[in-house]
Amino acid sequence: MQLIPAPQLSLADLASAYNETRIDYIVPMPMTVERLKRYVEIYDVDLHGSCAAVSSNVILGLGMLGIRYQRGWITRLGVLPAGRRQGTGRAIMEYLLEQARQRHMPIMWLEVIKGNTPAHQLFISLGFEETRELIVARRPPAYRALGPGEQVFRPQVRNIRTYNRQGALALLEQRQDRPNWLNEVESMRKVGDLSAIAVDTSDGGRGWVSFQPSLLQLTHIVVEVTAGDPAGVTAALLQTLHQYYPTQDAICENLPENDPKWPGFEQAGYFDAFHRIEMVMPLV
Repeated sequence: MQLIPAPQLSLADLASAYNETRIDYIVPMPMTVERLKRYVEIYDVDLHGSCAAVSSNVILGLGMLGIRYQRGWITRLGVLPAGRRQGTGRAIMEYLLEQARQRHMPIMWLEVIKGNTPAHQLFISLGFEETRELIVARRPPAYRALGPGEQVFRPQVRNIRTYNRQGALALLEQRQDRPNWLNEVESMRKVGDLSAIAVDTSDGGRGWVSFQPSLLQLTHIVVEVTAGDPAGVTAALLQTLHQYYPTQDAICENLPENDPKWPGFEQAGYFDAFHRIEMVMPLV
């Protein structure tokens, strides 16, 4: 087995190998060449610090290294069925960590899907520690109506404002919470067609939601509540968003498990699809 820098392979080879690593994965995540190219751009992936494990011209696994301001992030780590139980994942991780050390990075981050025990245990054995659980939430275009006796409080919405990409980025730069790598403003700056909606509510609440709309889906959803009840304002914001976009599927990635806004997502029809565990390791 050899570890080959990612630029020695085509994006088509990398995308195909990645899809093979997820063939029996907990959460399917299909990748196309164009989607991989955008992923590399948006999340600051350094392909020269990334690698693939190869044996007899067959890719057995791959892993990618993101770099931001002396922070490292390991992503898209995967091992094909033929490369498992051979130390492939550990070899790739050690390669990525060494690349980070050569770039003098003091800290490394990653996320692992909760329930992926082999990967989780590998990261722990390498020295990573858990920081928090993150929710990946979805909302279908038509969600379950309330049953008999069920009630949801959503304050009345007042003073709706809409923002273009520049306005949405200005809002994101004012966030008070600690974002994850996927939804940091550094990622959002590279997302096209970004928009935002801000509302006031009848009980003195205030907040905004930013998002990327497309024909079929709303992605890169971020909610910030600047005044009032976090759950109530969140529910009002998302209700307003989905009145504007009633036919799109929606996904919100990496919301902290204990975030007080989460009940508002549930009130607006979002469900907990799966969890990621965020982990960190100092390199110095």
